[in-house]
Amino acid sequence: MKNRWRIVLLFLVVGIGLCLQAGQKQALLEKKKQLEEEIQLASRLLEQTRTKRNVSVEELRLLQSRINKRDQLVIGYKSDMDKLDKEIQRRLSRINSYKKDLEKAKTEYASLIYYAFKNQNRNLELMYLLASDDINQMYERFKYLEQYKEYRLKTIELIKKLTQIIEVEVIELTQRREEKAKLLNAVLVEKATLVEDKGKVSNVVKQLKANEKEIEKEIAAKRKLTEKLDKEIEEIIKKESTKKNYGNLTPGEKIISDDFKSNKGRLPWPTEQGLVTDKFGEHPHPAIKDLMIRNNGIDITTVANASARVVFNGTVSKVFSIKGANSTVIVRHGNFYSVYHNLKEVSVRAGDEVKTKQLLGKIFTDPASGNTILHFEVWEEMNKKNPEEWLSN
Repeated sequence: MKNRWRIVLLFLVVGIGLCLQAGQKQALLEKKKQLEEEIQLASRLLEQTRTKRNVSVEELRLLQSRINKRDQLVIGYKSDMDKLDKEIQRRLSRINSYKKDLEKAKTEYASLIYYAFKNQNRNLELMYLLASDDINQMYERFKYLEQYKEYRLKTIELIKKLTQIIEVEVIELTQRREEKAKLLNAVLVEKATLVEDKGKVSNVVKQLKANEKEIEKEIAAKRKLTEKLDKEIEEIIKKESTKKNYGNLTPGEKIISDDFKSNKGRLPWPTEQGLVTDKFGEHPHPAIKDLMIRNNGIDITTVANASARVVFNGTVSKVFSIKGANSTVIVRHGNFYSVYHNLKEVSVRAGDEVKTKQLLGKIFTDPASGNTILHFEVWEEMNKKNPEEWLSN
């Protein structure tokens, strides 16, 4: 009976373990697939950029983005390999343990067969029963003989089930070893590509540094436009705050505001596909380290002819453009705002109610560089937020 329950427990443990591993494996596969798709997108965007100009800051940012994605992929592969190593050791240990149990069961069964062979004459069983002192002893002896037969059958069952478990474990072990070999090969391929990409980054940085003065002029001109854009956005939000007291939102606005806040880290991207090529806040220029740049949001590089889409339900507060720049759409979500800049065509107007993922307009593609970049911001009242913390991973 004890052995029987032990086998049942073993099957349960193995089954639960396989289910948990399947769930974890699926999540890891999805993450790897996402990284691989982002690496492919970075490669496509790099090709698009190179056809327009020899080198550019955007090319450098895309290369760095691809390197970061590859680094994450390698880290994921190594983590998987470590887990596989541990699982391989656990399975080897279990197989050895099951083999010992199997040998023990076989030894016990051999003893039972030997005993049965010596006492195979059924008359001996009858004589054993008839030799009882009384009816109670006869009953006890009868029960013993039945239990002995049942024990033999259970020992056979135990041997079969242990053999089955060992076969399953050996198959799983072989598969894990094959997975590890594939992962090791993938790591070597990614590392070789990383070395190649890092060499490209060095070359691009050298070429950009040779044009440092020209880059500084471009940044100064861009900074002026950015300051104008920031001022316009701040003025619009200030007017909104004067017009509507944030502490006295309508019930509908309060629901939208609370829902927006509760969805932090889960908002859809403002582009169907894209890579963050310039992050939020103040940070060094990717090629000229002594030069600091500031970004009130993030820049998302995407494919040509891509559209911007709203990240959450809301109301269009303003559609505007400033001289020397493209169009901007501001959408209000209670006391939160999302900002979409660098649109060449806009398909909404101020006052329009918009739904999550609704298209706002086409993103401008720079004919000189081939870059299609959406500038995206998130505000909570007058406070600028890091958009990457709000978007889904």
